[in-house]
Amino acid sequence: MDQILGVLAKISPGTALREAIDNIIKARTGALIVVGGEPDIDEDFEGGFTLDVPFHHALVYELAKMDGAIVLDRDITRIRRANVELLPKISAISTETGMRHRAAERIARTRDAIVIAVSQRRSVVSIYWGQVRYVLHDLSFILTKATGALTSLSRYDRLYRSAVRRLSENEVRGESLWSDVVEVLRRVLIAIQIRNEIHRYVVEMGRDGRLVDLQLEEYPDLHREWEWIFSDYRAQPSIAILDPVEIDGAAQWGSEQWARTLGYRRPPETLEARGFRLLHTVPRLPEAVIADVIETFGTLKRLREASLQDLDQLPDVGPQRARAICQLFVESF
Repeated sequence: MDQILGVLAKISPGTALREAIDNIIKARTGALIVVGGEPDIDEDFEGGFTLDVPFHHALVYELAKMDGAIVLDRDITRIRRANVELLPKISAISTETGMRHRAAERIARTRDAIVIAVSQRRSVVSIYWGQVRYVLHDLSFILTKATGALTSLSRYDRLYRSAVRRLSENEVRGESLWSDVVEVLRRVLIAIQIRNEIHRYVVEMGRDGRLVDLQLEEYPDLHREWEWIFSDYRAQPSIAILDPVEIDGAAQWGSEQWARTLGYRRPPETLEARGFRLLHTVPRLPEAVIADVIETFGTLKRLREASLQDLDQLPDVGPQRARAICQLFVESF
């Protein structure tokens, strides 16, 4: 679904195209608007007339009073054609029932184009792009959803901070409970997914989503922390780090499924962190130095046993960075 964010940005409130769509909805005329796909998409048109004039929302609104589709260039700067009949490839599959929406979906599936279908009877705006179908929602509905999501994000951000603090205390002692690791991974994953959902709302609201976006900025993006925790506890470095946005249903995962995700045959009772997350809390410690330290010592437990001299001898570490790393194990979390 994140792939359609760029499409939503083209149609968000404040854009000229959205103004045209809003006017079409108010007039209850319905419309079929094709954006991009040139020049190959011209093979799927029949009839109508060529315009090739600068884009203007008022002109799109007037052209929508005709039955045929309106064709815009990919940059939405020109109106190429109007009142055309869409003749998509017969092989294209559609699950829609109405003729207008069937044509829109089939064109989007076979051409590199965005197709917008505005329902005349229901005033519903459906966007088709590739295999994706997205229905635009009323702004008041989106704002309500975004406000609720912000409340949930605040809660899960607090839960994550609490869980990760407990995990950090165990990590510096050299042993982490499997249940604590799973709890942190679950909470950071949910926080990331909620944040991503709110970002979609902000994009769809356009200029009307500014206040929601300002509130969203109060919560950091936890993608990097997900990667560090995953790297700390996966069974082998070869286990791929999953994209948290693409994981479905992880909030309901049990211990066994989390174990398989991290590359274990069964859930272990305890684990030793490699140190990716904690070492990233050291100010101005480059990624290359972190990688060298972890490759040398393997786990935080072995790193804790290292002396200042052991660390100072590593390439690009030096005495100042060595002291900062050792400080990890004397500060209270």
